[in-house]
Amino acid sequence: MKKLISGLLVLSALALQAPAVNAQDLSGESSNGSETARLQQRIDLNSATIEQLVTLPGVGQSKAKAIIEYREEVGPFLEVAQLTQVKGIGEKMLSKIESFVMVK
Repeated sequence: MKKLISGLLVLSALALQAPAVNAQDLSGESSNGSETARLQQRIDLNSATIEQLVTLPGVGQSKAKAIIEYREEVGPFLEVAQLTQVKGIGEKMLSKIESFVMVK
């Protein structure tokens, strides 16, 4: 019985500490390493493949192809906001994907 109670106490202590660790991660305080990792995960609009583009929220095969065709016809993207010039991508779509893409 003592082992059961002490085991429950240990589990309770661990459960109480877990939210504190998660709250620290979500507090918005990021180190340079995690910020760099987040930026490296972004997709570069000027070199992205169709396979990479379809991983973006709301982007399917046709929009991915349209992005690449625009890039080939007009030239490299100068800024992420330029995506609104691609057929089928408006302000609403841009707001969904702008945090996942970048322009080098």
